[in-house]
Amino acid sequence: MKNKKTDIIRFFVWMRNGTAFCTTWFLILVLAYSCIFDIQEISTNLLIKMIILILGGVFIFSILFAKSFIKKWSFTKRLTVFMVLFSVYECFGFYWVGLFAGKGTWVQWIVFIGIVCGLYFCCIAIYRRYSKKQGEIYTQALQKYQEKRIIENQN
Repeated sequence: MKNKKTDIIRFFVWMRNGTAFCTTWFLILVLAYSCIFDIQEISTNLLIKMIILILGGVFIFSILFAKSFIKKWSFTKRLTVFMVLFSVYECFGFYWVGLFAGKGTWVQWIVFIGIVCGLYFCCIAIYRRYSKKQGEIYTQALQKYQEKRIIENQN
């Protein structure tokens, strides 16, 4: 029971923190875009759509990475499913907001898919490097513990 309560609290903390983080960054991007293109007003509808898109994206992330909902998936599987779901969600969101218009050319879609795949493979590379480093730290700690136990048993 306590684990379930902790997992639910963690889920809502991720929702809160993710929403705050993403809202800040998207607002910075909207402000930068507005300054670059000399747009003096940001519509309320755009901000509402932005918040809805952020909530949906953070919800997808929180559901997929909270171990209480999907227990036996590895990080790589979670990340892969997240990237696919989020990319589709992002495309629909970009059309809804008006960032995408029309069908788009093959070049535009290849660039979009290339960016998504590039970021995905960067995440996988960082994860593998991190896992290797953590594995080495764990192995060293285990070896020290075993040496200590051998010395204790000899005495």
